[in-house]
Amino acid sequence: MTQDAPSATSTLAETIEADIYRGVLVPGMWLKQIDLEERYGSTRLALRHALDHLTTRRIVQKFPNRGYYVPSVDRENVQQIMQARAYVETSIADELVANITSDTVARLSYLATMFADTLQTGTVMEQDSANHAFHREMLTACRNQVMNEIIWDLRRRIPIAVQRAGNTPARLERSAREHFEMVEALRTRDAARLREVTAKHVTLADKG
Repeated sequence: MTQDAPSATSTLAETIEADIYRGVLVPGMWLKQIDLEERYGSTRLALRHALDHLTTRRIVQKFPNRGYYVPSVDRENVQQIMQARAYVETSIADELVANITSDTVARLSYLATMFADTLQTGTVMEQDSANHAFHREMLTACRNQVMNEIIWDLRRRIPIAVQRAGNTPARLERSAREHFEMVEALRTRDAARLREVTAKHVTLADKG
């Protein structure tokens, strides 16, 4: 029973974090424990352990005698997260190039096309799904699972609603082009080019 507790806490924390990312629990919201207990079917103790875990990771904030709170995400914080992502993702360019296979390149080319197609006929949710599928496939060439976890943790630090707010048609079209540029850099095993495109893709540098 005791051995299962950390696993249960981690699973509940991941579920709550996913709901924050998806906008079910929105920035600026106070997290009423009685409501969360009912929502997740958890005990008060398990919920507190999960929320405390998320507090240490700054996903939620804890205020003494008041409770837990989903912090707002300001522009400066978003920029800092993007810069951290760019630093981590560009650092694995050499590894991606070294481990990429022709099958993975073909799969990435297909997924890049799928994302581009969603910009014409897909829903916002389909765009999100296609974008994530592309990046997940690319990261299969990274053998360092800790780096993978760090990258996805940083991606989840910015709620999807905040990300969507910056997704102008011009930005989405540029993202689609950058996906194809990444594929070409991987196909030609050009790590320098991959780093350059990745940095712009993540930080929105030279935003049109």
